[in-house]
Amino acid sequence: QLKLEDYKDRLKKGEALNQDQLEAVEKYDEVVHNLEFAKELQKTFSGLSQDLLKAQKKAQRRESLLKLEAEKKKLRTILQVQYVLQNFTQEHVQRDFKGGVNGAIYLPSKELDYLIRFAKLTCPERNENL
Repeated sequence: QLKLEDYKDRLKKGEALNQDQLEAVEKYDEVVHNLEFAKELQKTFSGLSQDLLKAQKKAQRRESLLKLEAEKKKLRTILQVQYVLQNFTQEHVQRDFKGGVNGAIYLPSKELDYLIRFAKLTCPERNENL
């Protein structure tokens, strides 16, 4: 653009320009218009890029929250199952299931023994002093 402005000034002062320089001066307005268009386009791309980065960060945060919620749900389920299994190790609960009383269904001794052994394998002992 500076070179074209120099040609334009030289032409105004009456200097003779060669054919290439004259053609360049004739296209001055077109070049300026294209430069302005390119600047606007660059601003638009820059804005779109910023918007995209914001959207990506937002999506990553959302994904992290979803993963965290899924992990919490898994942990809740594990703790609930452990709680139920630990109850099978208590004598009064075993009696209820052996007799099918107090809201418990009847479980044969063999099945109840399986549940008790499974509970001991999967549920860590709690130290009540801690």
